[in-house]
Amino acid sequence: MNEPGLSSRRGLGTYLAQGLGRALAPGSQGPSAFVVTGGTGAGKSRTLREVCSELREALPDASASLRQAGAAHLADKAPYGLAKSLLGVDLASPVPADAEDRLLARLDALCATAPLVLVIDDAHEADAASLAVLNRMVAASRDLPLALLVGRRPSPEREYLKRLLSSPIVRETVLPPLDERDVDALVHEHTGRWPTGRLRSALLPHRGNPLRLTTLLDDLDRAGVLDTGDVLELRPGPQADDMTRRSLDEAVTSAVQALEGPAREVARILAVLGRPAATEEIAAVAKLEPIRLVEAVQVLVDRGVASFDADELLGFTHAGYRVAVERGTPAPLLRVLHSAAAQQADPADRIRHVIASGATPKAVLSAVQDAENDLAHAPAVEADLLAVPTAATGTSMAGVALAVRRARALSRSGQMTQAETVARTALIHATEPRQADELRLVLIFALSARGEAHEALSLMNEALDEASPSRARDVLQQQHRQLTQLGGLEPLALRPPTANPLALTLTGLVTEAVRLCLTGSPHLAVELAWEASRRHMSRDVRPYEGSSSDIWPPFVELAASGPRAAYDAVREVQRLADERAAQWQSVPHQLLRASIDMSAGRLDDAAAAFDAGLELADSMEFGWTSHAVGSRAMIDVLRGDPDAAETRLAHWNSEPRPLIFGLPQPGRAEVSLLEARRRYAEAARLARTVWRTASEQHLYTWLTTVAPEFSRAALLGGDEAFCATIAQDLRQLPRPLPPPLAASVRLAEALACPDPGAATAKACAAAAEAESIGETLTALTAWEEAAVAAAKSGSKDQARQYARQALEIALNAGAAGVAQRVRARLRALDVRLKDTRNRYRPPTGWDALTPTETQVAEMVTAGLSGPDIARAMSVSTRTVQTHVSHSLAKLGVASRIELAAAVRARSQRPL
Repeated sequence: MNEPGLSSRRGLGTYLAQGLGRALAPGSQGPSAFVVTGGTGAGKSRTLREVCSELREALPDASASLRQAGAAHLADKAPYGLAKSLLGVDLASPVPADAEDRLLARLDALCATAPLVLVIDDAHEADAASLAVLNRMVAASRDLPLALLVGRRPSPEREYLKRLLSSPIVRETVLPPLDERDVDALVHEHTGRWPTGRLRSALLPHRGNPLRLTTLLDDLDRAGVLDTGDVLELRPGPQADDMTRRSLDEAVTSAVQALEGPAREVARILAVLGRPAATEEIAAVAKLEPIRLVEAVQVLVDRGVASFDADELLGFTHAGYRVAVERGTPAPLLRVLHSAAAQQADPADRIRHVIASGATPKAVLSAVQDAENDLAHAPAVEADLLAVPTAATGTSMAGVALAVRRARALSRSGQMTQAETVARTALIHATEPRQADELRLVLIFALSARGEAHEALSLMNEALDEASPSRARDVLQQQHRQLTQLGGLEPLALRPPTANPLALTLTGLVTEAVRLCLTGSPHLAVELAWEASRRHMSRDVRPYEGSSSDIWPPFVELAASGPRAAYDAVREVQRLADERAAQWQSVPHQLLRASIDMSAGRLDDAAAAFDAGLELADSMEFGWTSHAVGSRAMIDVLRGDPDAAETRLAHWNSEPRPLIFGLPQPGRAEVSLLEARRRYAEAARLARTVWRTASEQHLYTWLTTVAPEFSRAALLGGDEAFCATIAQDLRQLPRPLPPPLAASVRLAEALACPDPGAATAKACAAAAEAESIGETLTALTAWEEAAVAAAKSGSKDQARQYARQALEIALNAGAAGVAQRVRARLRALDVRLKDTRNRYRPPTGWDALTPTETQVAEMVTAGLSGPDIARAMSVSTRTVQTHVSHSLAKLGVASRIELAAAVRARSQRPL
C-alpha cells in the first residue's frame, strides 16, 4: 500500500527509520517492509542512505544489525546474485537444488543473533530468483526480528515486485518532490553554502530530481557561473540560462555526447555489460590490452560519468548515464558489442547478450540449452531472460521452442497467469505437433493450478479430439480423469483397486492412489502413491505427466497411518520437489504439513503453517485452498475465537474458489462455528446437508474423519436420526479399516450408542487408539465423549477423570474453545469440574509459552539453528520462526541470544 500524507522529503529518513525500528520490536503487528519508489534521479539511493544513517544512530551497541546490497552496482548478475550478496552466502555453480533453502537458513541464522535490517537498492534491476527470495523474506518477517527497506524504480515493471507490493505487511512510499527547504539543504550539503535569489529560483524547477540538482550545481561550477562567497549565487547570462533550463535527461545526454574516442567506447561496453566490471574485462570485450584503456577510463572518472567501487570495479555513477549511452549508440553497434560480450560471459549471462545481439531464435535456443545446468534450479531467471525473444518469436520452430521453455519456466516458478498467456500466444504459431502438445500441457497445468478446472478440461477435450491413439492420448485421458477428480466434478468411482495399477500411466497411477484414499481405502493407496513419486524420477517421464506425484504420499499416509508417518513423508517429498525445482509444490506441501499439525493437535503450528501457506498460495496463484481455509477457520473455533472464524468464512463465501475433490471443508467449519455459537439446531441441519453432499461424492475417508463431530452436532441439535444415519453409513466402509479411520468410526459408534456404559467403553477405546498414532484431535474428542457418556450413566468420578484427560489435551493444544465446551456439557449433566481456566496461558511471561514454544526455546538455548530445530521436530523452518517470534514477544526479548540467556537464567534460579 502507498503511504499517504508525505508532501516533502523533510523527515522522510526519520519516518522510515522509525517504521523499521517499530517493525523490529517484539510482537510488532505493523508493516515490516518499506518500499521507496521513484524515477531516475529521484533520490531513492540518497533516501536509503539517510535511513541507514538514522538507523545506525538509533540502534547503537549492535542491538540490531544492518546489511545492504544494491542490484545496479552488483558485479554478480547470476541467479540469486543479489540475495547472495545481501546475505553473504556462497552458492556453488551451477545453482544447487536447495539454493532458496540455504539462503533462508542463512537469514534465519542472522536473525538469531540480533534483529536484522536488510536494505536493497535498485531492486528493479535484480535477478528474478533474488526477487522471488525477497518475497519469501518479506513473508518471513512476520515471524523473525527482521525489517526490510527496498528502493526501486516503477519501470521496468517486475512481476515479483508487483507481488511484493501487494502484501499487507509492505508499505510503499512514492518519493515526493523536494520543497524549498529541502532544496536549500541539498545545496548546502553538496557545496557547503546556502543558495540565494537567482540560484534558488533556477534550481526549484528541478526539485523533483535531486540528481539533476547536484549535477547542475557541478556543471555550473565547472562553467564558472557561480559566485562563491558566504552564500551561493548564480551570475546572470545566456550560458547559465541555457544550463539551468536543461532537464536531467538533456544534461546527462549532453555529458555522454561530449565523450569521444576510446572513452566513448569504454562507456558503451560498460553499458552493454550492464554491471560494474574490471578494466581487464572491458578490455577483453574490446579485444585490447588493458593498458590501452587507462586514459579512456580516467576521462570517464574525471567527468563523473563512472567511478571505481571498493572492489576496484568500474561502474556508472548513475543509471541515467548507462541509459543515455545505450540510447546514443546505434542499434547495429549495440548488437556488435553484445555479441562480443557474449563470448566473455558465463552461461546464464550469455543468454542476455545473445538475445541483445539480435541472434536468431535458433542461436538463442542454443545458448539457453548451453545454460541448462545453470538455470535448472532457477526457473524464474530463465523465464525472465526469455521475456524479450518470446514476445517476438514469430512462427519459426526455434521461436516456438523458446516460448515453450519460457511457459514451462513460468509455471515451475509459480507465475501461472503469465505461463497461460505465453502458452496461448505460442500455440497459435505452433505447427510442430510435439510443440503444440507441450504448450497445451503447460496451459492445462497453469489453469489447473489456478483452480480453473472447467477451462482446463475443455482444452483437454479439444486435445483428445485431435490426438491419434497413442501414449499421449492415454496421458491426456488420465489427466482428464485426474482433474475431474481434483475438482470434485463427478462422484468418485466405487470399484475395487485396479487389477494392475503399475500398467497405468504415471498420471493414472496418481489418480488411482488418490481415489482409493478418498473412498475409504487409504491403506491400499499408500504404495501406489510412493510408486508414483519414485516413477516421477524417471527420465522417460514427459513434462507435466504426473507433475503432482510428490504431493500425495503425505496426504495418503495421514489417512492411512496418522500424523507420525505423514511427517516422515513430508520431509521426503519436499526433498524431491527441491531436487526437481518444482517451486509451485511448496504451497501444497506447506498446506499438507499444516493439516498434519492440526491432526496432531499442534494448533499453533497448524495455524502458522496455514497462514504462511495461504499467503504463499496467493503469491503463486494456487487456487486449491478450500480445505486450508476451512481448516484454518476450524482452528479459530477450537482455540475459542469464533469471531475470527466467522470473518474468515465470510471472506471465503464472498469469493469462493473450487472445493478440492469436492470436500466441503468450509461447510465443516461452518458447522463447528454454529455449534460454538450454541445454535445447535442450525448446526445439525447444516451438518446433515454437508454430510449428504460429501456422501453423494463418495468421500468416505473425509466423512469418517468428521463423523464424530457431526454426530455430536446432531445430538446437541436434537437430530438423533441423523446420528443413526452417520453410524449406518460408516458401516459401508471397506474393511479392514486403517487405524485413523478405525478410531473415528469407533468414536462415532459411541455417540450413536444408546447404552451409556457401552458408549463410554467405545469412546475410551477410540481415545487410546487415536493416541497410539498421534491423532490428538480425535483423542481429545474421544475423551470428551467418554466423559459425557460416563456422566449420563451416573459415574461422575469417571466423568471427571475422562474430562481431565480431555482438558489436559486441550490445554496442551491451546484448544480453549473445546475446553469451554467440555465444561459446559458436563455442567449440564450436573458434573462439576474443578475450574481449570486459570491454568490457561496468560498473554505474557514464561507461563504464556505453549509447550512447543518452550521446547523450541530450549533447543535454541542448546545452540540449534532454525533448520536444525525444524528437522528435529518434523516441522517447517517457517513454523519454527513463528514459535521463536511468539516467544520473543511474550518474554519481551529481541533476539535468540537474549532468549537463550533468559532460558539459562531461569533454569539456574533456585526452586
